[in-house]
Amino acid sequence: MVKVGYDNGLGVVGGAYPGAIQSASADIPVVTYNKRQSLAIPLLITTDIAAFCLSIIMAYLIRVELFPVLFNNLPRTSWEFVYALWWLPILGCMFFIFEKAYSRRVPFWQEAGQIVKTTTLAFLVAVCFVFLTKQGNENSRALVMLAWIFSLFLLPAMRYFSKKLLFKAHIWERPVIILGAGETGKLILNAFNRETFIGYKPIGFLDDDIKKQKHPPELPSGEKVPVLGGFDDAEIIIEKSGVHDVIVAAPGLTGNRLVNLVNKLQRKTYNLLVIPDLFNMAMEGVEVQHLFNERTLVLKLKNNLNDRFNLITKTIFDFIVSLILFCLLTPLMLILAIAIKIDSRGSIFFSDTRIGKDGTEFKCYKFRTMYSNADKILEQYLAVNPHARKQWEKYAKLKDYDPRVTRVGAFIRRFSLDELPQVLNVIKGDMSLVGPRPYLPREKENMLGREDILITRPGITGLWQVSGRNDVEFAERLRLDVWYVRNWSLWLDISILMRTVVVVLKGKGAY
Repeated sequence: MVKVGYDNGLGVVGGAYPGAIQSASADIPVVTYNKRQSLAIPLLITTDIAAFCLSIIMAYLIRVELFPVLFNNLPRTSWEFVYALWWLPILGCMFFIFEKAYSRRVPFWQEAGQIVKTTTLAFLVAVCFVFLTKQGNENSRALVMLAWIFSLFLLPAMRYFSKKLLFKAHIWERPVIILGAGETGKLILNAFNRETFIGYKPIGFLDDDIKKQKHPPELPSGEKVPVLGGFDDAEIIIEKSGVHDVIVAAPGLTGNRLVNLVNKLQRKTYNLLVIPDLFNMAMEGVEVQHLFNERTLVLKLKNNLNDRFNLITKTIFDFIVSLILFCLLTPLMLILAIAIKIDSRGSIFFSDTRIGKDGTEFKCYKFRTMYSNADKILEQYLAVNPHARKQWEKYAKLKDYDPRVTRVGAFIRRFSLDELPQVLNVIKGDMSLVGPRPYLPREKENMLGREDILITRPGITGLWQVSGRNDVEFAERLRLDVWYVRNWSLWLDISILMRTVVVVLKGKGAY
């Protein structure tokens, strides 16, 4: 029986996917590509041009309305300076085209980092062009600088929302078949379901395992994604379905079979992605090289935090940003200090010994959120609550109810405001803005084999903070911290800081 879905551009089994046409003979989804999909790149370019133009206009308004109030004797600026930069959005989009930014499908934060780098390079070239062509009198330096600053925020934001809208309209959406319905394939399925920004829509799996064919992987919503056949059927299924994008996520395949499979599929696809069995290995800055005569790939890895220049960059970034944050947050910290003092007896601040860089110990500052006799209260509570004791042993936290926490402390913890005094630890050099969790000395024995964590200073926030906060189990925190150290980059720190703001405002995982 032939099942036909709604013809909106793409197809999936049983008509669940818009435009699905199920094969009567082999239950293979036939994908129909709509002409609207060809609009994806032009629409993204239009969005970027709009973001550049909006950045220039906002820069002009700040230059005209705010700067004269702050600074005296500034030269006048008119709309002619805005018109003189008509070529800047075009230049920026040309850089994005050169970097293949409109065809690459990666997670948002990875693309945002590339946007920041490419935009900065485009503005540097623009400044050099103005200087070399002696157009300094026709352009405002302040206007160009402000436009660059605004573009660093507007371009990623508008790219994010435009891709989300295009995905919902089935313009940015591309069907993909995943080879391998095991744990790796499920990870990829969930990643694409969560990261719609990437734009891939899995329509089926291929796997030789009969059990997986009868019990296919399913999405968190409960919708099952069918297993269409085995690996040997790959060429036929890809040809019949019309899918142009395939992902090989079968680390269990032997080397020879994997290579043969990839070589066969490369002829049938536009894009072929291979997921190697190299999980938890460093990824940031990995360079792919090859030995031409030997026909083999070489992966070049490096530890960024072993580089002296990177360490100096991270230290300077931490110091400058923490100073700015301290000045901005001082009024809020004064209000919190008064509230803590009124709410319960005891000191305003709480300091505890934590493990720092290279295993050295330091005093970590926090706002007090517990009663003064918190240890005694905890001991008595765990003695009569077995469930709470299990929770404490698993998370080193009490998630449901913690009798030690004061009323003000509960509010402060919900939004992680108790950690604001740690900005002083960053200024002192004991901590970093972003880094591994500051572990307790008694937890050191549980860190055996994870000594990479001690390469850098612990952070006020980190990868564990934006990955679930206190909902993350202790062993998972260690794994995330090791991954952070091995994959550090300045952009990773910046992205984690921005994601932390979102996580804290939601209040999820805070106890």
